[in-house]
Amino acid sequence: ESTAINISDTLFDYWKQNNNLEILLDIEAKEEKATKTFNVNGPYGRTEEKIESYTIVAHYLKLRVRNLKTRMTLPLHNRSKGFNWFFSFIVWFEKMQEDPSSSYILLLDEPGLNLHASAQADLLRFFDYLKDKYQIIYTTHSPFMIEMDRLSRVRTVFDNASKIDKGSVVQDTIQQKDPDTLFPLQAALGYDLAQNLFISPKNLLVEGVSDLLYLETLSEFLKAQDREGLTQDISIVPTGGLDKVATFISLLRGSKLKMVCLLDSFEDQKAKVKLDKMHQEKIIPLKNIKFFHEFLENRQKADIEDIFEPQEYLQLFNKTFPVKKIEIEDLDKKIEGIIKQVNNLMHENRFNHYKPAYQFSTDPAFCNNLSKETLDRFENIFKTVNKLFT
Repeated sequence: ESTAINISDTLFDYWKQNNNLEILLDIEAKEEKATKTFNVNGPYGRTEEKIESYTIVAHYLKLRVRNLKTRMTLPLHNRSKGFNWFFSFIVWFEKMQEDPSSSYILLLDEPGLNLHASAQADLLRFFDYLKDKYQIIYTTHSPFMIEMDRLSRVRTVFDNASKIDKGSVVQDTIQQKDPDTLFPLQAALGYDLAQNLFISPKNLLVEGVSDLLYLETLSEFLKAQDREGLTQDISIVPTGGLDKVATFISLLRGSKLKMVCLLDSFEDQKAKVKLDKMHQEKIIPLKNIKFFHEFLENRQKADIEDIFEPQEYLQLFNKTFPVKKIEIEDLDKKIEGIIKQVNNLMHENRFNHYKPAYQFSTDPAFCNNLSKETLDRFENIFKTVNKLFT
């Protein structure tokens, strides 16, 4: 029991995937039956008597894992391959450390191969604990086994088959040019950028980069006017389209992050069904899903461009596309939404929305000419979003 407690404490100090487990150890004896036959003289002559005896010939260690929630146990081998590897490595290393004079170099080939990303992070924490006493060298193809804040530790190994005398070449990462060798590093860099550049504890999901440019520019402008913009701890995350919003929510939800959606009105019913299902399954509260038409009177559908006065957006559009100049009287007011109205005049399904947004973000003077109504609507958006994150 003492050993089981010690192993459980050490193991679950690093294994953070499920803290509701404990290790149970038991000793099972293997017995062999022996039968001896004796001839006994009795009153009626000689008879045979058999005496059975049992001898313990071996002891077996039984390992089981108990789930404290379900109160059920399973044999260790019935757990995942990753858990078995992690358990075995820690127990083996605890045994090694019992020798106070031990001086080891650990050479590990693809450690934690069966562990998923967050469990590989647990393994790296264990390595970090060991590094003060032991030299550790491991090979990996997994981007999750690369610490981006410690790239000075990384070396690339390249099989230079074209030069027989060189064989495998070990280099610093900055010297490596082979794309296949660099791929795990590139993947690790991409993951690190996604985690730190866009993702924060508070995330405002929008459809695209255009929304990000409009919202960030207006937020900073309003703050400069001593009005309310988005708080500094909120990150605006472009999802790449309404159909990808549900996927982003699922990914961010796994990291226990706060989320609010600020979206164009749905045109794609499939995307709406996905989002409705996520609300029904309590993945995201309905109050955290906001649409731009909610900030306009008497509108059932709207894009972020509709938050501007029509004349203001046309002024921005004409400055971006001077060849395709459109006047306010050219718009068909029977069509709802400035984007659809412009598309109708241009005879296109969808013009490039990003270019006017980029023009807007690079022209500071444009905000000075916005109407009070437009600024009030954007400030109302920021107030609503900020409140949802409190």
